[in-house]
Amino acid sequence: MAIRILIDTWGWLTLHDKSEARHQEVVEFYNAFRSQNGVICTTDYVLDGTFTLLFKRLPVAQARRSMETLTTFCQKV
Repeated sequence: MAIRILIDTWGWLTLHDKSEARHQEVVEFYNAFRSQNGVICTTDYVLDGTFTLLFKRLPVAQARRSMETLTTFCQKV
């Protein structure tokens, strides 16, 4: 059985925002977890909050890319 984790708004934001203090740590954890076939769960409410904060904190083009990446990822799960 695969290990599952729930990623909240802070997790997604930190993964996509290099200015976050723990960005590199979260990227490393995320990549290691995915390489071990871990299953990532989230909710539409978490994604809504994440998208709002991405567009508030990042340049529009970067926020859009992050949103598209998350949307594509969530459709594959």
